[in-house]
Amino acid sequence: MWLSLTLGLLVLYTVDYSRKLYKNIRIAQRSKLPYFVVPFSMGIIPAILFQTRWFPYIVDNVLPAWLGDNLKDVIPNSRWVLKDRQVKRYGAVYLVVTPGVVLCNVSDAGVVAQITHTRGGWPKPVWQYQPVELYGPNVVTADEHHWARHRRRTAIIFNEKNDELVWKESIRLANSMIEEWQSVNVTRDLVVETTRDDIPKLTLNIFSAAGFGVRIPFKIVADDSETDGPYGIFQDTRTPPQGFDFTFRAVANYMSCNISTVILANFMMPKWVPRGLLPFLKQDFAAHRDLRSYIERLLSIAETEDSLANSNLIQGMLRDRATSAEGSFTDQEIISNGHIFIVAGHETTATTIRYALLLLALNPDAQEWVYQGIKEATKDEPADIDAWDQASVYPKLITPLCAMLETMRLFPPVVTVPKWTGNAARNIHYQGRDVFIEQGINLNLNLNGLHYLEEYWGLDVKEFSPQRWDVRNEKSYLARNADLPGVNAPGLEYPTIHKPVRGAYIPFSDGVRACLGKKFAQIEVVIALTVILRKYRIELAQKGAEGRKRAERALGDSVTVVALAMSHDVPLVFRERHACQ
Repeated sequence: MWLSLTLGLLVLYTVDYSRKLYKNIRIAQRSKLPYFVVPFSMGIIPAILFQTRWFPYIVDNVLPAWLGDNLKDVIPNSRWVLKDRQVKRYGAVYLVVTPGVVLCNVSDAGVVAQITHTRGGWPKPVWQYQPVELYGPNVVTADEHHWARHRRRTAIIFNEKNDELVWKESIRLANSMIEEWQSVNVTRDLVVETTRDDIPKLTLNIFSAAGFGVRIPFKIVADDSETDGPYGIFQDTRTPPQGFDFTFRAVANYMSCNISTVILANFMMPKWVPRGLLPFLKQDFAAHRDLRSYIERLLSIAETEDSLANSNLIQGMLRDRATSAEGSFTDQEIISNGHIFIVAGHETTATTIRYALLLLALNPDAQEWVYQGIKEATKDEPADIDAWDQASVYPKLITPLCAMLETMRLFPPVVTVPKWTGNAARNIHYQGRDVFIEQGINLNLNLNGLHYLEEYWGLDVKEFSPQRWDVRNEKSYLARNADLPGVNAPGLEYPTIHKPVRGAYIPFSDGVRACLGKKFAQIEVVIALTVILRKYRIELAQKGAEGRKRAERALGDSVTVVALAMSHDVPLVFRERHACQ
C-alpha cells in the first residue's frame, strides 16, 4: 500500500513538473528570444549548495563550461562571476526557463533604459523583498500604491545639511580608524591583516551619526563616564547595556551580516513555535528585539530635542511629521525605514571601500593618479582636513570619485536589479524589432553583463582604470558620449566626469526607483579615500607574483550575500607617503 501511494505521488509530481516546464518552454519559444532550460527553480536549497565547497568545485571542474555557467546564472549569489560570458553565448537579452518561472536576463543598455524610464514603469517585484519587512513596510518593500508615499517622505531627508554631516563624520572616523591602526603597529608603516571588520565598522559608525544622530568613537569605550547622558546607551562598550544582548553597533552589524538567519527566525519561523526549542536562533531573536528597542529609544530622545538643529535622518523624519499635514511616517514606519537604511546603506558602502583599497594596491599607477588629483584639488585648503568645507572641496575631488565609480563598475554591490512585467504583457524594442514579454515574467537587469561589455566601455573593459571617467581625459572611450542627451544617470550627475550611454551603468539602479542614498554613499567613500591616500600609499603586504595572485583570487572569488563581497582576506600595507618618497 505504501509503495503504491509513494509511486502515485511520484507520478503526480512528475506530471505536474513536466506540465509546468513545458508551459514555460512554450512561453520562451513565443518570445523568439534565445533561451536555455534549467531543471530546477531558484530556492534556498540551490543557494545553500553553491555555498558549500564541493558543489562549486563540481560545477567549475567537472561539468561542461556552458552547463556550469547556466547553473550559476540561476543563483543570484554566484551570477557576478559570469561577467559577460552569457551575453557572448546567448546575446544581451535572453530567457532562463525553470519549472517555476521564466526569467528574462537583460544586459542591453537600450533595453535597460526602456524598462527604467517607461511611463508608468515596469513594476518592482516587491514580494522578493518581503523577508526584509522585519518591522513592517518600508521604502524598499512597499508596493506601488504605498511606495510613492515612502519615497516622498524619505527623499526629503537626504539633503545638503545631511551631506555636510556625512562629510564631517567620515573625516572624523576615517582619521580615528587610522589612529587605531597606528596603535597596533610598531612602525610608521601600517600593516592591516584584514579590512573585513574595520571598514564595515567605519561605515556603520558614519551611518550611526548621520543616520541616527549617535556619534560612536571608532575605539571601544572603556570609561563608564562616556556612557552618561541620553545617548550613553548607544556607545560601543565592551558589554551591552542592561536589558540588551547587543550594543547598538553590534546589533546593527549583526542585522546586516546575518540577515538570512534573522529573516529565518523572525519572518519565516511560525510564531507558535516555542522559542526555547530553537536555541540556535537565540541571537537572531535577540538582535531583532534589541534593534527595535534601540530605535524606539532614539525616537523618544529625538522627540525632546530641537529637530531644526539636527540633520540626521531620524530627525529629518520627525521634522517631516511635525510640519506635514498628512502622509508622514508613524513610529513603526520610522523604525522599519531606519532598519532598511542600515542594511542597504553601510554594508554596500563598506564593500565598495574594501574593493577600492585592494584595487588601488594592485594598480599603483592608478593609485598615484588618484593621489596627484587629491593633492592638486586640495593644495589651497587648510592643512587640517577637519577645516575643509564640504560644499567647496567635494566637487574638486574628481579622482577619488572616479576611483569609486570604477570600483562600482567592476564590483557592483548589487549585481542584479529585479523588475517584472506585472499583470500585463509588455513590449521591449531590441535589435530592431518589438519583443513581446508575457505577463508575470521576471526580469533581471544584470550589472555583470552591462559593466563588462566592450561595446560600452572599450577594449580595456576588464582593467581597473579610474582615468576613464575623468572628463579631462579626451582619449577615454567614454568621451564619445559627450554630446548624447540624457546620460546623467543616478550617481553620474557631475560635469567633471564622462558618462556611459544611459542604461550601461546602474550600480545605483535607475529611474524612479534609483537609490536614495547615492550622494550619502559617494561623499562617504570619496572623503574616506582622500583621508587615507593623502597620508599613505597602499601596497600588498605579500610581495611578488604570489601576493598578486592571492589578491586577484580574492577578487575573482567574490560572492553575493547582502552585497557582493570578497570571500578571502588580503593583508595590506599603508606606507606613510613622506617616508616612501
